[in-house]
Amino acid sequence: MITVWYKYYDGQNDPKLNHIEDGWSKSEYPHPINPLFANQEAWKKGDWERKYAYLDEKLRVIDIPPAFWVN
Repeated sequence: MITVWYKYYDGQNDPKLNHIEDGWSKSEYPHPINPLFANQEAWKKGDWERKYAYLDEKLRVIDIPPAFWVN
């Protein structure tokens, strides 16, 4: 399970992919992964969109949960 973060940039109506985060975040914006990353503190001022997704076995982003077959 991952959260795919998209950011709206100045003057653009379509959000652009920014990064993915491990797990499903309920936050309105991404939080810094380390307090030393001071530039990420500005993220709370940005306009963000998040979508929940999964990574498949080849680390590709997919929208539906992977199927697990049991023999």
